[in-house]
Amino acid sequence: MMTMSDSIPIPETEAKERLFQCSTCKRSFIRVDHLMRHIRSHTKQRPYVCPTCSKGFARVDLLKRHVTNHSSENGRKRARTETAHQSRVGQACEECSKSHLRCEDEKPCHRCRQKKLDCRLSTTVQDELDAVQDLDANLSNDHLDAGTPSPPIAQPHMSPRLTEDAGHGATTLASYQVPPPWHGDQEMEPTFPHVGLATTNETDPLPLFMQSTAIPFSEGSPGDACMPEFLRHMPALETSLSGYATPRGDVDHIFNWDLDFSGFDFGFLDQGIMQEYIQPKVPTNNVQSNGPCASHRPCEAAAIDRAKAFDRSLWRYLPRSKTNPVTAGESDLAFPEGGGEGQSPSHIPTRKITSEQLSYTTRDKLLALVIGSSSAENSKRIAAGFPSLEVLDGMIQLFFASTSVDATSWLHLPTFLPNQIHPLLLACIIAAGSFSAPDDILRKLGLALHEVARVSMAKSIDEDNSSIRDIQYLWMQFLQCELGMWSGMSRKMEIAESFLQPPITMIRRAGWFGRSIWKKIHPLAEDEGPILQQKWKEWVLQESWLRLVYRFFELDRQSSIALLKPPLISYAEMRMPLPHLDALWQAPSATAWKTTYLSTAVATAKRPTLFDCMEDPEQLKYHTGSSEAYLYMVWGMIWEYRQLQAVTRRRRFADDLLLSSRQQELIRLCEDFKKSCRSDQSRELLLVEALLMHLNSPLDDMQTFAGIAGPDEAKYAYPSLRDWAMTAGARQAIWHASQVLNISTRLPPGALQNFSAMTSYQAALVLWVYGLLKRTADENNNSEPNIDAQTIVLEETAEKDIKRFVKLSRGEPAIRDNTNQAVIPLRNAAEVIGSASQLLRNSHEATGLCPPLVEGLIQLMGFLRSATK
Repeated sequence: MMTMSDSIPIPETEAKERLFQCSTCKRSFIRVDHLMRHIRSHTKQRPYVCPTCSKGFARVDLLKRHVTNHSSENGRKRARTETAHQSRVGQACEECSKSHLRCEDEKPCHRCRQKKLDCRLSTTVQDELDAVQDLDANLSNDHLDAGTPSPPIAQPHMSPRLTEDAGHGATTLASYQVPPPWHGDQEMEPTFPHVGLATTNETDPLPLFMQSTAIPFSEGSPGDACMPEFLRHMPALETSLSGYATPRGDVDHIFNWDLDFSGFDFGFLDQGIMQEYIQPKVPTNNVQSNGPCASHRPCEAAAIDRAKAFDRSLWRYLPRSKTNPVTAGESDLAFPEGGGEGQSPSHIPTRKITSEQLSYTTRDKLLALVIGSSSAENSKRIAAGFPSLEVLDGMIQLFFASTSVDATSWLHLPTFLPNQIHPLLLACIIAAGSFSAPDDILRKLGLALHEVARVSMAKSIDEDNSSIRDIQYLWMQFLQCELGMWSGMSRKMEIAESFLQPPITMIRRAGWFGRSIWKKIHPLAEDEGPILQQKWKEWVLQESWLRLVYRFFELDRQSSIALLKPPLISYAEMRMPLPHLDALWQAPSATAWKTTYLSTAVATAKRPTLFDCMEDPEQLKYHTGSSEAYLYMVWGMIWEYRQLQAVTRRRRFADDLLLSSRQQELIRLCEDFKKSCRSDQSRELLLVEALLMHLNSPLDDMQTFAGIAGPDEAKYAYPSLRDWAMTAGARQAIWHASQVLNISTRLPPGALQNFSAMTSYQAALVLWVYGLLKRTADENNNSEPNIDAQTIVLEETAEKDIKRFVKLSRGEPAIRDNTNQAVIPLRNAAEVIGSASQLLRNSHEATGLCPPLVEGLIQLMGFLRSATK
């Protein structure tokens, strides 16, 4: 076994670089003035004092910056305040220096006297200060520049990092100070605390367990050739990532949790240094670009106009300082006093869905939760105007009756008791019910309760960490994410997108994606009384978990399709069985559940997984809701295909045939599913047409071309989209987009919202981009459209003519306006996107109030229509 006496060759340049070492923390520096400045971080010495306010600094450049601030108008206003502050001490004692606490010039200091500590200056540090004190007087301001070298003067207590082994004539591993991963000439060098690993002595940077297994390499040794270059300069273990050597065991018990932050000296973080990091960097659209379209001024003007459209859209959330949206919405928790026209909530249904009515005690618990999460100035108003028991109970009924929420598919209505659930879950349910109401006052109430529940949920989980395995908390998080995702408000959508990861992680860590965790619970013919009741309750709880997991999978996929972001749940994880029949789920009692189960034993004998359905899609018809889950599985594969295609789009690989075969396989899966769908399955047909549209069109590039990332990025997206518009895939995509809009017209009134509204917007975007690019291509070629060409109304033309158009580009594509039945050629891009926006508005004409998401999409399409040149 090799010993520590074997040596490691050190590059000669490295030996010349870092000659000055701190004996306290073993840090090394290239220049002595950098070492001197570093030592002041241990001693808290501030030798440079401001003549105006007596504030001390460790560096002369920081003092100059501070004095410059006094010369400004704001600096003169602050002078009176700063002079009142206590000036910095010349040197902190050893105990205060260790803890980064304020100290006093008078020794012993107040803290040491109070805690009966030995108040003394560090002997080692004091010796080092004495050794470099004469250098401090001779260093000019120019020496502080990193480009001016300082003479390598050896000082006492500044031992070189390299020592010679007498026996081998090489640098030993025990005396080799491994260089840190940062440069010594940086303005501020980070420090890494020791993590409690035992070493041979105070100066040895390697722990004992590393020394016993270290393999040294001397100059010219056989091991030197096989040693990777990056291993020669690896940092010491104590400077590695924090998770690599985290303290465990006794360290947790000796930590002092009684922290007084008022005693900490945060003044060493100079505000002038941090200012450049906290200033927001606002992107500008005035940058001149030499992109593909830079020479076309009309194209630039149109791109700028389209980018302005997105500045006010639901994709653009710009946080503002000194604003609190939570506090601003607290006024909506109390209804306006006095009533009057337009001030009293309407559309409050009478109780007819749940069996139990909300009690006054539960309302008081909810009110206490709201007041506890609200500011003091709004508490009295909230308590005086909080909604009545009838309004809150009506919102619960509306929650279960709303088709957009579809709560009965994952919340067990027969066993739902609003007075026995957690107040936070009740707040989420009332918020979702209020937001789905066609009433502006109730929607504002829902958004305010949504904020209250979001803020309170984190506190509740911190108080009881076991709640992350409680299904009620997972229900809360699902409602939080779903309501925020489709709220139409950019801030809430961004929060919901980021908050979707935690509950998915909880489900994954609990093992709910696996197969073995799901038990087979079924009634027997002889089960009666308490035994049957117990089985029913166990079955309901397990089925509730199963349906909740599928709803998270659905929300994850819908947000991925709508926002064009990576899905969080892999389709390979979905190994649990499909949910039971709705007839079993809706059984009102244990006896009815038993009767239904025994009568459908053949259908429920085998519960396939989604993987089984991929091999045999016929099994989908036995399980309600499984068809959409099957399509969301396919979306995961489509997303992977689109990402791979985006990578290989600009380069020609030998595996293009593999991509083409993958696309054909995905198309076959979707087409086979369409053949088995009935005409009344509008949701499934809408989803499969949207998937085929995504499969044939780069919607992320279309969003960029429309202006979501600014005019410069829009110009760079133009060439690839221009080439795409000439392909058969583009013509296939616009046909599927027309089918999405056609199916949307057949949805019930008010159903075109949330995910369905987003797919309609994406279909309109595909048609708009295709028509705009085709018209631009004709204008650039100085060609006129063929007036004798057959008009192909995409949603009405026979299949034979559609295939001829897709394959051979024969005909002029158009759509039919749903309002006036006029035929609109796709070349008239402005009218195409205007027709789609009117489709969204007509869907909510009966209620007279569009949801915020739909209203935002209508406004965005209106801006794009105005910006179409």
